[in-house]
Amino acid sequence: MTSFCIDERRAAPRKRPNPILALLRRVAALPALWYARIQARSRMQRMDDETLCDLGLRRDQVETMRRKPFWRE
Repeated sequence: MTSFCIDERRAAPRKRPNPILALLRRVAALPALWYARIQARSRMQRMDDETLCDLGLRRDQVETMRRKPFWRE
């Protein structure tokens, strides 16, 4: 005798992500990313040379990062 499950459930088909919604999410995340860059660069600028050395950075590298616009990585 063969047994089988009457209540077979099929996996729901995956919906394709809406490209417009994905774009809006990325755009909405930009201000937070930019703010984080501004804060990080400001904190690094206030660090002493020994702390920067511990992080593997030199003062001239920090100065170069500080001069970059906030939208540049």
